Amino acid sequence: MNDTTISPKLYIWKNSRLYIGTSYIPFRKYTLAWSQLLVSIHGKIHIQLENGTEVSTKSCLIKAGSIVNETHINTSNAIIAIYYFNPISQDFLILQNQMINTQKGICYKHPTENHLVQQLRNIFNETFSPNEAYRICQKAIIQPHLRQTTVKAFDPRIIETLQNIRENFINNISVSDYAAGVNLSESRLNKLFKQQIGIPITKYRLQLRLSVGIIRLAAGQTVTDAAYGAGFSSSAHFSTCFSDMIGVKPSTSFLKLPYINAFISNDVLKAVLPTTKPLANQP
Repeated sequence: MNDTTISPKLYIWKNSRLYIGTSYIPFRKYTLAWSQLLVSIHGKIHIQLENGTEVSTKSCLIKAGSIVNETHINTSNAIIAIYYFNPISQDFLILQNQMINTQKGICYKHPTENHLVQQLRNIFNETFSPNEAYRICQKAIIQPHLRQTTVKAFDPRIIETLQNIRENFINNISVSDYAAGVNLSESRLNKLFKQQIGIPITKYRLQLRLSVGIIRLAAGQTVTDAAYGAGFSSSAHFSTCFSDMIGVKPSTSFLKLPYINAFISNDVLKAVLPTTKPLANQP
């Protein structure tokens, strides 16, 4: 099957996501909110090194908090898969030690690049359930002998804060309240959170709300219901944030064929919308 004739796919799991698209990702100059692995399943990614030279590769690792634009990373001649990492998993750190560093926050050439490309191409060309696709990704991204490796232990106060944000994302809890919950000053929590996660607390919460909004849209909710259900103060604010991240305005039709084939794991659906049935397009 020709890669260019297939609709993009979006898989959403509890702690990570995978997007495989048919068009390139326009890297406007902005700060990434999630650490991610870019993999070209067709064509090449072009990365500009610090000395001004350019390398071509099939895979690129980018740390959350990195400022990127199309000058640094050009995917205009590639079909791209983007895997978004769990912010407190070891996977990103393991790959960071294995891949070639180009500049702060950006590495390239996955250690088993060709195998990874083939597995992601299979996910794109075939129809897998969210659980099946997740297992394929995990096996392809991290080599078996490294899966239990701990590169860095995350601060338990940051882990607790992340959990608190996830449980209360709909509420506008202040950073000072999050800090008090882990016995830190607001400035200390802000600094530690950004050191370990790569972005400020408020940006992390905004991206989490966007993810919840996308799930609600995919489940068939209106833009207004998805916005308020995700913690946004208005559908206009949600639309603006969505457009900044995705590049188009939010709509339920955008998250359905022929635009995107969305697959959301049942545990995510139950957590966000307890009464929602599994999506019809899931095998």
